[in-house]
Amino acid sequence: MRILYALNTFRPHIDGVSISIERQASGLASRGHDVAVVAPSPSFADSVESVDGYRVYRVRALAIDGAHHRVPILPGRAATWALNDFLPNTVVVSVPFLLSRAVCHIAHAQGYPIVGITSMMPEWFYYNVAPIRPLARLINDSLWRLITRYYNRCDHVVGVTGTALKFLVDHGLRRPSSVISNGVPLHVFAPRPRDDELARLLGIPRKPTVLYVGRLDAEKCMRVWVRAIPHVLDRIDAHFIIGGDGTERASLEQMVNRLGIASRVTFIGFLRPDQYPSIFSLADVFAISSPVELQSIVTLEAAASGLPIVAARAGALPELVLEGENGCLFTASDPVDMARAVVQVLGNPTQREAFGAGALRAAKRHDFARTLDGYEQLFERVGCETLRVSETAAPAIG
Repeated sequence: MRILYALNTFRPHIDGVSISIERQASGLASRGHDVAVVAPSPSFADSVESVDGYRVYRVRALAIDGAHHRVPILPGRAATWALNDFLPNTVVVSVPFLLSRAVCHIAHAQGYPIVGITSMMPEWFYYNVAPIRPLARLINDSLWRLITRYYNRCDHVVGVTGTALKFLVDHGLRRPSSVISNGVPLHVFAPRPRDDELARLLGIPRKPTVLYVGRLDAEKCMRVWVRAIPHVLDRIDAHFIIGGDGTERASLEQMVNRLGIASRVTFIGFLRPDQYPSIFSLADVFAISSPVELQSIVTLEAAASGLPIVAARAGALPELVLEGENGCLFTASDPVDMARAVVQVLGNPTQREAFGAGALRAAKRHDFARTLDGYEQLFERVGCETLRVSETAAPAIG
């Protein structure tokens, strides 16, 4: 098969969507498929490059918001270029913005089979576009309808969780659909002994440790995470690791300083790919405060690494985090309740061990090999069904 993915973000900018698609692209290419990605360029120039066995069409783009995001210029032209050059059997789109939206529109017009993968919630706008935040309740249904209208142009829609798919169905999704997890590569993320060398490199003390890694943007609600720290420290002498980068990092570092907890918190930025899986070995619990996750790849990675999970009771996180089995849930946006959940896990070693084992069992249900199997079967089916429809609709000759 020839599969073309459309992305609005791509390395060096990293987010959950780009990570999941990169893994898919690399995994399917390793299985012998021809794979390509069309994505913004890190510069104001078009180019084509090879990454992990697949092709990347880089589209000239302008930087916005510092180095965190890039906006493609003339996305319709870029979409046409990639489609006409690669000639895919199946087109895969995700976030309904700019480049991905342009590829979806042109691919639909040209009759390509299109698979859409759920990847966002309207809450993203409320957290990242401050002027519309007061209107959140008024425009929520309208935004969901806009998102759903985009996915209704696809031939098949994939929800990365049942929750993600239900959001769309509840707001008018009419297309055939299924659930396929983003998955987690269990050969990469697995329980391992504490990496003392990495701990020394990062300056992580040997104490009960709470970890978060991921984007540090507004919708992740990391201010709640940081505000929970003093409440945890009232009960347990712990350390806290915040990994990743984003628009909120500087303000989070300032908040840590204002709260007088700088010696208890280590910001580690991005790690090298060979170091990253080992960061989970330095933690006793993984905590995530984001209320707008449709799955959370990093939570899957933490679970696969055998860490108990503390998560906001919101979005799709309760599908992965089962109270009393592999972790604890807390009320979203409530730092005191988050601290209560963290203390509950950290303060009971026997329960913490049981939760870690439960997290590993949950992660095994999301084996990435199973994800690739699901997409291979889906792309084959969608391509065949679209071909049959086009042949039925074609006029007879002769």
